Amino acid sequence: MGLTIGTGIGGGIVLDGDIFHGVSDAAGEIGHMTIDSTGRKCKCGNYGCLEAYASGPAIALRAVEGIEAGAESMLVDLVGGKLEDITAATVYEAAVLGDPYANEVMKETAKFLGAGIANIINVLNPEMVVIAGGVTRAGDTLFVPLRAEIRRRAFRSAEEACQIRSAQLVETAGVIGAAGVFRRERYGKI
Repeated sequence: MGLTIGTGIGGGIVLDGDIFHGVSDAAGEIGHMTIDSTGRKCKCGNYGCLEAYASGPAIALRAVEGIEAGAESMLVDLVGGKLEDITAATVYEAAVLGDPYANEVMKETAKFLGAGIANIINVLNPEMVVIAGGVTRAGDTLFVPLRAEIRRRAFRSAEEACQIRSAQLVETAGVIGAAGVFRRERYGKI
């Protein structure tokens, strides 16, 4: 399984070395897995999608909502008081700098992602889940609570057999993947 977390949450499923497309070419829409049936409205029109909680814009939105509700955070100083300038990267930066509120937002993000990934592990029992995108820059601030949440939620045998890894091609995975798909469709198996 592959997940890319950025402005949205994309995914891909590889079975026996081949990309699994599904009957209507829509397999891997991991970001639109419902994790809270009465939750936030997603840009797709559904409610409670993983993407509405754990994509880059959703991380920033949750941080801003907390600040507007009274949470104290160095995020305000990092953006010169312009809350609309808070991004997921700003939240990661503040977390790395030790901001308790930013760390709480990251832990909450890890819980949402952990719920989604545990669902994938329970349904597909994959050998590996690779996470790509800017969110991986958060490092252990994200991955330690993420792995703990997956352990808490996934079936033990499936969780123990599945590796959770950060992608090595953080910013270029999509381009390289697209080139690989083109090459496979044009010239056959790679």
